Amino acid sequence: MTSRQRLLTAMQRQQPDRVPIHLRGVQVWSEKWLQSKDESFAPLIEAVREVGDWVATWSPGGGPFLTVLEEGQVETQVTDANDWTLHQTTVPTPRGPLTCIRQVSKGDYPSLTKKFWVETAEDYERFLSLPYLPPQPEVGSFFALEREMGERALVMASFLNPIGYVHALLGSELLALWSIAERSRVQHLIALFAERVYNLVEYLLDRGVRGVYGTLGQEYAGPPLLSPRDFHEFVTKPEQPITQLLHDHGCLLHVHCHGPMEAILEEFVALGTDCLHPLEAPPMGDITLAEAKRRIGREVCLEGNIQVGDLYASTPERIRDLTKAALDAAAAGGGFILCPTASPYTRTLPPRAAQNYLTMIETGLEYGRY
Repeated sequence: MTSRQRLLTAMQRQQPDRVPIHLRGVQVWSEKWLQSKDESFAPLIEAVREVGDWVATWSPGGGPFLTVLEEGQVETQVTDANDWTLHQTTVPTPRGPLTCIRQVSKGDYPSLTKKFWVETAEDYERFLSLPYLPPQPEVGSFFALEREMGERALVMASFLNPIGYVHALLGSELLALWSIAERSRVQHLIALFAERVYNLVEYLLDRGVRGVYGTLGQEYAGPPLLSPRDFHEFVTKPEQPITQLLHDHGCLLHVHCHGPMEAILEEFVALGTDCLHPLEAPPMGDITLAEAKRRIGREVCLEGNIQVGDLYASTPERIRDLTKAALDAAAAGGGFILCPTASPYTRTLPPRAAQNYLTMIETGLEYGRY
């Protein structure tokens, strides 16, 4: 099988020639990504080029509000702050400006949001005062990427789900507080973004963007921050029409969702998920891969669950054992993709991490054949 066929077969809960090995975040087809890494990544890059099953993501964009803003309307100021740079973005609205501040590391740390767009009821009203003009992104780059990748990779159209946009406005703390004290505001924002995401997906489908659509953001509504009831109301119900639209056009839905899953696992079946990543085992998560396979493996392809922290810190022997255990738990009958729980997160790859990635790949190849 080609990598594209292998990945699609697994996502359709069928059995390919071997378990696909997807090294999430290792974008060997992207010159921009390759240029951002130093030579310590070379062994991993070579291995992924040779035997990895690539998932090349394409994003239609749309901005943080999923509405078209006037040219020159958005202002960004960058200031220095010791080991960080602060990126303050300001958007004027009919009721006053909205601002967001991102903290970007000069070293190996991931960027952080220092100030979210909405912090007060006044900010909430400012956001609502923005007119809605649906984005109409160009899609030629999607088809160009498909042509470039051919059978070597699965091209996945990526978008943020409604609660993901709400979280980008409020942040985790205010989302949790308003889910109790100002629940109607959260409900209104989710309904607003569910409509906008639906319109965006419909636009893409009408222009022939087909295959696998990948979404993320569901983790912001899961335990322990919010309850299973909240997850059903804020994620499952508003996303079901979007998933149905995708399925009506013969597309598959891939969901990336970190965190505890035991109490909400079946919600992903109700949502219409075709492939679920990363299904973290304890202690990072709260469910084993074997239990997830038993409960939803007939309806959902499972992707995971080698913890990226273990790849950085464990021994090769431990990684070999974890990889074999994952294959034993979920490979039978197909519907499983071997994958780390997250992307490599440093600009340099420590020797131990490089060796562990290679060990995971080698073990997957050795024990993942049907």
